[in-house]
Amino acid sequence: TNAAGTETDLTFDGQPVLRYMHAYDPSTPEKNAETYKVFHHVFGPGTGDLITKGAGGTFPHHRGLYVAWNKTQTEKGTYDFWHCTKGAHQQHIKFLKQEADATHATATVEIHWADADNQPVVREERTVTVTKLPLAGDKFGWQIDWSTVLHSERGKIRLTGDRQHAGFQFRAPQSVADANSARYIRPAGFPQQSEAVQESDGPAEPKHANLPWCAMTFPVEQNKYTVAYFEDPSLPKPSRFSERPYGRFGAFFETDLLPEHPLTMTYRVLVFPNADQTSESLQKAYDQFTATLKK
Repeated sequence: TNAAGTETDLTFDGQPVLRYMHAYDPSTPEKNAETYKVFHHVFGPGTGDLITKGAGGTFPHHRGLYVAWNKTQTEKGTYDFWHCTKGAHQQHIKFLKQEADATHATATVEIHWADADNQPVVREERTVTVTKLPLAGDKFGWQIDWSTVLHSERGKIRLTGDRQHAGFQFRAPQSVADANSARYIRPAGFPQQSEAVQESDGPAEPKHANLPWCAMTFPVEQNKYTVAYFEDPSLPKPSRFSERPYGRFGAFFETDLLPEHPLTMTYRVLVFPNADQTSESLQKAYDQFTATLKK
């Protein structure tokens, strides 16, 4: 953790893997805009490239790996934790666990999705575990296992919104947006075009929904990366996927959050330092992920 206590790095062999961004400073509008949500930056395996976007740039509220709903509906009002408007914010409270060894590291944190009075609406326990993923030759990737557990602090809460503004999502750096250079890989049975499938949410049965997984390839500096997004198939359906050429992708669902029934959201994100992945290779990796969920 840095001296200011606002960033915590996970490193491997002296190279950064993840950077948990957990500052919160509402003292000025500018500082508030920089710190109104927590997120995880991701670094390229073996390269040190920063492969996620922080504050600023196109859609400044898109940051790294992050989770939120733009319509968090309670009996007394609706809160937007995606754009963090009207004082709504996500605030790091404390570390609950930090462990690391030669091949993996894990951290659990408590985060409050709080209102303008700094009172929690939702309490999140986020556990992120990173494992080194051996690849051909001396190359390696990251396996990021992400678990978010949401607890209601306001009675019955409806988590809703749309696929562009809710759920668990990944945002590549601004250079990808500048060139619209994100390309996509999907499972068999879904569109096989490399360009983004850009759907909106209409009243009809949702299109581009319930993909088991989705992956994005994009360049950073002189390197290419693939980020694969695997979703626990037991999560609520329909799960609407969002893809954008500027480098944001992920999925969103609607559900009710009850005090007596916390919501557990489980994902695996694989990060490869290449663009060599195929639909077939990613399907095998996804099948390995779902097998671990059944144990």
